[in-house]
Amino acid sequence: MKTQKWEELNVQLSDSILKTLKQLRFFDMTPVQAACIPLLLNGKDVAAEAVTGSGKTLAFLIPLLEILQKRTEKWKLMEVGAIVISPTRELATQINEILKEFLNKIPSLKQALLVGGVTLKEDTEKLKKGANIIVATPGISCIR
Repeated sequence: MKTQKWEELNVQLSDSILKTLKQLRFFDMTPVQAACIPLLLNGKDVAAEAVTGSGKTLAFLIPLLEILQKRTEKWKLMEVGAIVISPTRELATQINEILKEFLNKIPSLKQALLVGGVTLKEDTEKLKKGANIIVATPGISCIR
């Protein structure tokens, strides 16, 4: 299958996203990214199944960030725009690390990682600092 450059998408990605992709050395999209990103950016629901390392994380994070960035109103400190639920702490941590790279260039958005292993008070304190995007595992009591 022919690889596709990010700039060749039929939807325009923001400069902050393109710069971060370049910085992370992701020059080409994977097939799952090329298939999912345009659909998600056009408001469609997507269910994707692909092997580990196929690019699923960016396939949903990029549209999520593009949509949240396009909001005309300023994000409030504790206003949540997205919750990403991951089945394991390890995967949630990986998603959070990738998200952090993109948010370095999108200062209007903040994130919080809630994966348990700490007290409810500690998780609550994270949220009080502000989070527009929460990455969590199921069963975190402060998001139930």
